[in-house]
Amino acid sequence: AAPGSGKSTVLPRYLANYGFGPVICAQPRLFAVTVASSKPGQERESDDVWFTTTRVLIDMLCCDRPAFAAAFRTIVVDEAHDRTLCTNLLLGVVKAAVATEEMGHLNVVVCTAGGPEDSSLSDFFFGAPIVAFQRAVHPVAVHYSRGPMLDMVSAVVEEVRDIHRSKPPGDVLVFLPDIIRILEAYEKLEQLDLPGLVLCLIHDNLPKEFMDHALDPAPGGSRKVVLATDVAETAVLVPGITYVVDTGVLSEDPLAMVSKEAAIRRAEVAGAAFAGHCHRLYMEGEYAGFQEHTVPHVKRDGGALNKLALMLKRHAADGMPGFELLDPPVAPSLENVVAELVTIG
Repeated sequence: AAPGSGKSTVLPRYLANYGFGPVICAQPRLFAVTVASSKPGQERESDDVWFTTTRVLIDMLCCDRPAFAAAFRTIVVDEAHDRTLCTNLLLGVVKAAVATEEMGHLNVVVCTAGGPEDSSLSDFFFGAPIVAFQRAVHPVAVHYSRGPMLDMVSAVVEEVRDIHRSKPPGDVLVFLPDIIRILEAYEKLEQLDLPGLVLCLIHDNLPKEFMDHALDPAPGGSRKVVLATDVAETAVLVPGITYVVDTGVLSEDPLAMVSKEAAIRRAEVAGAAFAGHCHRLYMEGEYAGFQEHTVPHVKRDGGALNKLALMLKRHAADGMPGFELLDPPVAPSLENVVAELVTIG
């Protein structure tokens, strides 16, 4: 489902209202959890709908299954297209849990932004049906850089400055990979002292009091510029965006380029409300070399195996009957990593 379609906020409430509650909905990012739980009628403390992070839901499922089984009737795993290590582990834990007698009553809804992973997820969950619904997207004009991006932050600052000085009114969303670069870009844009420019931030460590500021409309006559990680790609829809500035870099360590699929999703944010523009800070030839679809983190990051092995052991997930990973690494490699970790203590 596309950003803004209600998969993160409306769907859990709908399920609860129609007899599938209590519902617990998990998101990979804390920012998205906070936004979803603060919307009207979506208070986290309510008895029928709970919002939490992927990590916390893994802990809940692995630590006290009887209590979880008594407390909830439906699990919603949101943003499954991210293919992060935590999401990969959670999907495996959920699949193993619902196969047990004590948790067999649980309903499972897995939400993605749409794409080829839907078929993989359907197969993973015993041929579960796929329900697709789209939100209308207005035309988006894509503009590529004429040369390579030598300095990411400087390129962002120059692009935002040029948009503000020469383009018609409309808010701007900038995709940056991490908090350090977001703060650096924020500082440099502040130093330019551009009249009518309102700067906002979106990242997972943002205090609650600043979140509404990033999502609220800009004061009349001004242009809002939101500097964000990829949480603003699909997990949270920033309303009123006309211009997207895309660095093409994932919010991961180590840094990696987005897939064509993710680049398209980012561009579509500019067309959520009306026709917009996406300014890509990479050349069209670079885009042609991007992966078609997002590669799972465990297959993209050489250090991911160590992280995954530690997560498996911490939660004792690899000992759960029926546990398997949607995106498994090469089995001998994972076994070797586990053995090495056990050896070094």
